[in-house]
Amino acid sequence: MSRPNSAAAVVHAANNSNRSSHASYSPFMTLALIPVNRLERAKGRLADTLDASVREALARATFATVLEAALGTFAEVAVLTADAAAGEMATAAGARVITEDPERSGLNAQLEHALARLGQPEGGIAILHADLPLARVEHFAAFAASAPPAPSVTLVRSLDGGTNLMLLRPPGRFALAYGPGSYELHVEAAAAAGMTVTAFDRAELELDIDTPADLATFLATPSAGDTAAGILLRGLDLSR
Repeated sequence: MSRPNSAAAVVHAANNSNRSSHASYSPFMTLALIPVNRLERAKGRLADTLDASVREALARATFATVLEAALGTFAEVAVLTADAAAGEMATAAGARVITEDPERSGLNAQLEHALARLGQPEGGIAILHADLPLARVEHFAAFAASAPPAPSVTLVRSLDGGTNLMLLRPPGRFALAYGPGSYELHVEAAAAAGMTVTAFDRAELELDIDTPADLATFLATPSAGDTAAGILLRGLDLSR
């Protein structure tokens, strides 16, 4: 077991053939919540690399990938969005849509309101980023199976220190802190709330596509060509 550079103790759960799961839970007892930004506004930090139409198509592709994998893993999937197109995609796939509350400002306030609406499912609620281009059912299933019994929080750290996935058992024990450095903030808040904190280490879930460097890392990944995002980007001139 290893510990990150944080005052809070974190168990690292690596994904391997010897990984032990917690038999009292299964992914089919856990709900998933996917927040989705307005698709036409997504990927703004890629503006110098991708045209607006390609950025929107990339956002759609990564969301579709995460949505499909989540629906194949969790008991129920809810999509939190103010975007009509994202809502239509979610409904067509069989997910529940929670419309953002116009009276609430910011991602954290919207997520906490959505979590309150979803209640306290036995297996907890997993918050999943919508831009994980390499995500597959087996990745989400292993992530959920690694989570300890309540009270616990299980997280995947993004390459830039954000929080790509977070399974709350139960939700509502601490304030959400999505934004720069959110992983460490969530670890510290969960530990202060008396929750067992587990970091799930899986390269495919640590990569999101926010910056040109993320895009280069994704395209250099051998499995990228088989994904919706990889197929979309194949053949594009990304040299500018």
